Amino acid sequence: MIRPRGQRIPRSRKKRTVPLSNLRTSEVVRAVVAHPRRLSELINLLEDRDRTVRGRAAATLARLSESHPGRLVRVVMRLKEGLTDDSAYVRWSLSYALGRVGTIFPNQASRFLDGLGSLLEDENKVVRALACRALVRIAARKPLIVRDYFESSKREMPVTVARSVRKSGLVLSKSGKR
Repeated sequence: MIRPRGQRIPRSRKKRTVPLSNLRTSEVVRAVVAHPRRLSELINLLEDRDRTVRGRAAATLARLSESHPGRLVRVVMRLKEGLTDDSAYVRWSLSYALGRVGTIFPNQASRFLDGLGSLLEDENKVVRALACRALVRIAARKPLIVRDYFESSKREMPVTVARSVRKSGLVLSKSGKR
């Protein structure tokens, strides 16, 4: 059937949403920024059976934390749960993301300091380094929270974290040094 020129072909107005697991990291960041409700879909990818999917989701969250850390504040506890993943890539990406969130929103840091502290004893060297770096960044903004965490947990404070706490003028106890 031929339609006259002026008539439009009726189309469905609803756009199909592409699963985030099929997109590139930069595309996922844009999608989550444009549609904040898709953040829960991204967070759910951290629980996928496939290690590659979990790694890509964690890397995307790390990239999202660089440009829009405020979007991750409400899902900090879900990110903390991901710190126990069996993939080192997931652990180091999430520790980086939590470090960025803790730097911008230091009052939220007390919610996940124990997760970052446990990564200081990880078997992977990169995970340990990024966890330490995240703690240094948080200590630069809120040294009291970091000092109190290490004193209450009876863990030794890494040298770089102790240096950052001392720069703020706080005094460390003898057990807080390494």
